[in-house]
Amino acid sequence: MSCSSVDELLAASGETARFLAGAEQSAWNGRIVESSGAILGLAHWDGTLYLDGETILEPLRELYQHVGERQPTATLVRYRESLATLLHEHAHFLGPSGSTQDAAREAFTKPGSRELEEGVTEAWAQDHLNDYINRLGVDKVAPGIESVQSGGYYAAFVPAVRKLTTDLESRNDLSRGEVINLLNRQTAAGQFPLLVTLAYNSTRLPDLEPAGAGTRSRLESILRAGLDHLDAYELTAPGFAAAKSISTADQLLDYLDKEVRSAESAYTFSPLPTHRTATHPTACNLPTPAPSRQTPSPHNTALPRLTAPSLQDPPPPALALPSRQDAALADPTPAPLHDSAASCLALPPPHEATPPAPMHPSPHAAALSGLAPPSATRGQSARLHPARGRPVSAPTPHFHQRRPDATGPEVSRSS
Repeated sequence: MSCSSVDELLAASGETARFLAGAEQSAWNGRIVESSGAILGLAHWDGTLYLDGETILEPLRELYQHVGERQPTATLVRYRESLATLLHEHAHFLGPSGSTQDAAREAFTKPGSRELEEGVTEAWAQDHLNDYINRLGVDKVAPGIESVQSGGYYAAFVPAVRKLTTDLESRNDLSRGEVINLLNRQTAAGQFPLLVTLAYNSTRLPDLEPAGAGTRSRLESILRAGLDHLDAYELTAPGFAAAKSISTADQLLDYLDKEVRSAESAYTFSPLPTHRTATHPTACNLPTPAPSRQTPSPHNTALPRLTAPSLQDPPPPALALPSRQDAALADPTPAPLHDSAASCLALPPPHEATPPAPMHPSPHAAALSGLAPPSATRGQSARLHPARGRPVSAPTPHFHQRRPDATGPEVSRSS
């Protein structure tokens, strides 16, 4: 495919993204609203695509004013970033046949869902941007655009998603990038069920547990709590956010492994044979007791700033994971994670679970719903906060029709 104008590019952008992802459907309604403000791009729940005029659409128009010309690296980076946002937003609209945006929107508000979807969407868009550029024929319009590098977004989410999905690929004998591809074809309503299934099926539990066992729900609670914890680093500097994202994923994988081993041990533990009589040592043959010593477990040593307890100090409280016996009676809604002094994950037991904190409108939603935008400047917002994605609440923009006689998708301007 070769697009000869920005209108042709936008018209083909949605179907090209769907085909590239191998998804069964896209919820894009063909409308594009040219916006201004804090957002770069937003995939609205009604199927409308919002793109910033200055940062996204103007570079694309400029692209087709200089067809075939050699451009400086900085200009190519601007073009590439515009196309990356376009692909990212179209990926939000993808889903399996029969999926609805209403169901996706409801699932998106649950703990961990936004972090997972944004992380998956951004990681997939980064991995497939060159293919997208080639399929749209932009590599012929802007020579060299494939060789330049542009920065990504969601530094707090993407590294954790990559580490988690890479681990699942290894456990399930899948090819590199396959789990991200599978998750990207789902809406928010299908991503967590797929993630839990991959984690569960990578263990021996499907052959050990009876139907209806509660392990899957406990794995989901751990995954949701761990991914929801990443939100604490979203507004921090990218380098710091990425480091915290990786360390959080490491701890999350440790919790999952501990839960799986605990569940497997319930079905593989063999008691002593009943015909054997236990021998009881007498005082005369008891060995001299060795000094007691508490050795930290691998999970404790993996947590920063924690040291092994001394004999004089009281033992530290154990890391609280969902109780296996109490889980069936507990509220299935996972409790949010909180930072401790050591910045470690803390999963409270079900009976101590607290309801998730109320969700506040994100800067994306605020920019379109009449609420005050973030106090940061435009440059700070773009650098520290990923300004593209999904709205949590419905925006109510007022716009007028722009170029009604243009061929291609309907492009409107928000005011």
